[in-house]
Amino acid sequence: MAQELKVIQDCYDLTLYLSGRVEKFPRSHRYTLGAEIEKRLLDVLGRLIRAKYTGQPDARAGLLTEVNAELEVLRFQVRLSKDLKALPTTSYGHAAGLLEGVGGQVGGWLKASKAKGATP
Repeated sequence: MAQELKVIQDCYDLTLYLSGRVEKFPRSHRYTLGAEIEKRLLDVLGRLIRAKYTGQPDARAGLLTEVNAELEVLRFQVRLSKDLKALPTTSYGHAAGLLEGVGGQVGGWLKASKAKGATP
C-alpha cells in the first residue's frame, strides 16, 4: 500500500481506536453519543481524503476549516463520554492525545493551504 498522508493515517488510527471503545459503551450511550462520535469521525476522515485530492487551495482550505470545526465538536463529545463514565479515563487520555495530534496537523495544512491560495 502506498504511503498515506500522516494526518489521514492518524485520523484513521483515531477512528479505529475510538470505534473499538464505542463498542464497549453502555447501551444507554452506545447508540446515541457513541454513534455520533463514530459518524463524525468517518465524516472527518472523508473530508481529509477529499482535501488531499482537491487541487484548488481555496476549496482545500474550506474543507480543512470544516474539519477543524468537526474536530472541536469531537473533543467535546469524547470529553462528555468520559464524564458520563462511558469512556475510561485512560482511553480518554489516549483519544484526546490523538485528537490533539490530528488537530495540529490539520491546522498546519490549513495554514499552508491559505498561504498557497493567497494572491500576491
